[in-house]
Amino acid sequence: MKIAMSSGHGSKVAGAVGIIKEHEEAVRVVNKTAEYLRQMDGVEIETFEEKTATTQDQNLKNIVNWHNNVAFGGRGHDLDCFVHFNCNVDTSKPVGVECWYMTQDDLAEEIASSIAMASGLIDRGAKFSDGLYVLKHSIAPAVLPEICFVDSSADVTLYEKYFDQICGSLAEALTGDELPTPSPEPPEPEPVPPSDDKPMLVKGDTGPYVAELQRKLGVLVADGDFGSITDTWVRAFQAACGIGVDGKVGDMTWDEVDALQNRVDEGTLPLPRKLADQIYTLAKASDIQDFEWPGRGMTPPGYIPGMALAFAYAVRNHEQTDVMGKAAGSPDKDALAWYEQEFARLGMSNKTAGIDTLRHLFVMMIGLGPRESSARYCEGRDLSASNVQSDTAEAGLFQTSWNIRSADDSIGPLLDEFWENPNGFLPQFKENVEPTKDNLNSYGTGNGVRYQFLSRFCPLFHVMVTGIGMRTLRQHWGPINRREVTIKKEADDLLLEVQKLVTAVA
Repeated sequence: MKIAMSSGHGSKVAGAVGIIKEHEEAVRVVNKTAEYLRQMDGVEIETFEEKTATTQDQNLKNIVNWHNNVAFGGRGHDLDCFVHFNCNVDTSKPVGVECWYMTQDDLAEEIASSIAMASGLIDRGAKFSDGLYVLKHSIAPAVLPEICFVDSSADVTLYEKYFDQICGSLAEALTGDELPTPSPEPPEPEPVPPSDDKPMLVKGDTGPYVAELQRKLGVLVADGDFGSITDTWVRAFQAACGIGVDGKVGDMTWDEVDALQNRVDEGTLPLPRKLADQIYTLAKASDIQDFEWPGRGMTPPGYIPGMALAFAYAVRNHEQTDVMGKAAGSPDKDALAWYEQEFARLGMSNKTAGIDTLRHLFVMMIGLGPRESSARYCEGRDLSASNVQSDTAEAGLFQTSWNIRSADDSIGPLLDEFWENPNGFLPQFKENVEPTKDNLNSYGTGNGVRYQFLSRFCPLFHVMVTGIGMRTLRQHWGPINRREVTIKKEADDLLLEVQKLVTAVA
């Protein structure tokens, strides 16, 4: 496969300028992506940076001329890729990645979703245009990825943090193949400055150290403003770590923040990246993605993909999911048995232990999320309730509290396991979801408050705990008891396709 790749605009025609400069970053992306492409068997890559034009019209003509007549000696190639960055207005909010096309709609969709999956950038999808000069005049099939918005501080933070992963995912999407294992090599974690080199931070502070703190604490928008939302989450994190809860980020809190980031960086991903990309794309295009849930409307855009990824993890980790996939038991204890008639109407039997019953449990969980939290991963306890003890305060997608651990011996060890490796599909579940100070509150001390924090920082952990609990103590959830959970065949259709992908890889 022969790919010709160029950086948008030129050294004298700079393109968009914001927190970062479009042309300079496009050159970086082209060079790094080409480095990855050269590692792949059967792939030839040539790159171009336009350096002579002083007008936009001439710049565009020079770029197209190189692609059509100079790359690979003008003998033709398989694909053109024009790397660009986007801009709109200065904002601290995330905006996202997209990819423009004229004829390559599937490839454009794959590029946008792969970059989003690798980085946590919002997936804005494939965008059609028959008016973009380079796409219109390119002889070879062509795509134009817009990596992120240069004037969004949230986008730029993710771009800089996951630069290598973005370039690796672009290389894999362009070729439809995986990089050689490891793919790509994860960057060495940047040296963490000693805590005494970092300033004390308190509510009201602003600046890059605040943005670093917000980024490492995961659920926060990294806008560099230490407001009430950041203050609330810092206190929740301090409680989870068992240190003084005062909202002040001094040496001890910085040490814990950096330790959390190190556990994320050094921990294993829940799924192989290529498989996760495929599942994410599949879920985004599924019939259940745009379903209007009764009384709740549509779920956040990352909820269905996140649940599909969590199901794939459960399929691959049978030792943790034996309880979830067991045959239906007593309706007093087992949510699947309690909903036997609802499943039967859809031809979904749970009388036999195995992967089908596990899948049906996740179908039910998909319906439970909108009822309990409007499918928002960051929710805290129901503020109308009085349960403010560490064991009884609800948290997460399914409003599960830590006293659920008494339902089965397999639940307790998950807290330590996921605390040590807290990678759990947070970038997917948090898509277009911004927390408030009210839903980030945590209560109590000890493992209960650690559970509340981890349920929101690592949604996969919360899904696993809830899945086991639904099979062993279904009366924990009011919507289940009242039969308010909607069971949708379209959810089962999606998860069955996910199951096929996972088992094919295995």
